This record gives sequence, C-alpha cells and structure tokens, in this order.
Amino acid sequence: MRWAWLALGLMGLGGWAGAPEALAQCACARCRGGFLERLAQDYGQRNQWPFPYVCPDREAVWAPFAIMVHNGWRRQNMLCEEHFKEGTAELTEAGRLKIQRIMTEVPAPHRTIYVRRAESPEATAARIQAVQELAARFSPDGSPPVVHETTVAPAGWSAERLDKINRKFLEAVPPPQLPPPENTQSGGSQNQ
Repeated sequence: MRWAWLALGLMGLGGWAGAPEALAQCACARCRGGFLERLAQDYGQRNQWPFPYVCPDREAVWAPFAIMVHNGWRRQNMLCEEHFKEGTAELTEAGRLKIQRIMTEVPAPHRTIYVRRAESPEATAARIQAVQELAARFSPDGSPPVVHETTVAPAGWSAERLDKINRKFLEAVPPPQLPPPENTQSGGSQNQ
C-alpha cells in the first residue's frame, strides 16, 4: 500500500492530476500492476544506489592483484637454464634444492613448478619429465606434482655476474681510516 501512495504522490508531483481516476478506470495488468511494480523496483534500486556497483568495482580492483600474485609465484617456482646441466635435461644441485624447497616449504596451493622452454620441444619435454620424477620424491602427500612449461624470462642475473660485480665493488672500497684527532686545547679543563 505504501508503494501505491508513493506512486500516486510522484504522479501528482509530475503534473498528472488525473492519475488516481485513470488508474481506477484501467484494470489491465500492464497499467496497474506492471507500472507500480516497475516503479517500486526502480525506487528500491535507487535507495540502494552504491551497493549494486560496489561488488563489481571491488572485483575489478582485486583482479590485477590476483594476477600479480600468480605471476610472482610463477617466477619464484620457475626452473631456468641455470638449473639444468648444459645441453641435457639433468638437474644441477641448485635445481634439485629448488625443487625440494618448492615441494616442502611452499604453501600447497602454490606448489606448481614452471620449467622455462628449452631450445627444442624434445628438450623441454625431457626437462619436464626430470622435474616431475624428482618432485614426486619430495611431495609430502605423495601426489604427483603439477609441472608447466613457461616462456617467461628469468628475472635477475647469473651468480657469476653478481659475483663479479660484488668483487669489483669490494676492490673499489677504500680502506677504513679513523679521522685525525681533533685539537682539544680550547676546552675548559686547562686551568688545572
């Protein structure tokens, strides 16, 4: 009943003075029920104005962060050329340790291992097979690990390059020296 009074009041404000008589004479569902239902629906939506748009806006803001988190875990769990012996699919000690860390320390939802694509599809398949075999031994629940191929370039530099940079920096650092002693003759203890 409240909606009907509201509808009549809005029609009166709009300049349609004959609205009550027109609604009373027309008994069709389109004019009476449909109009009033749409009016009530529009009124309800306008009173809840920001809420229908808040959830999609929040999801639109959160979506890039979820993508960034996924990309971060992909980079963190990626095995590159440095983790395999050159020209083979055999893992180096660094590769074995990285797989062990991924399978034992990384949270379960992020235990996906990514292998960077090799020069040929056969070499990539051999690398993925070697990673799956080793990761299955370290899996805490015995389930087979998820291993994917990726084309993402590794971030950072090789250990040799970082070592060279650090050595050059240490060679360029001057030896530590104490400052020269200050002259203390202007102090107040000269009158003794």
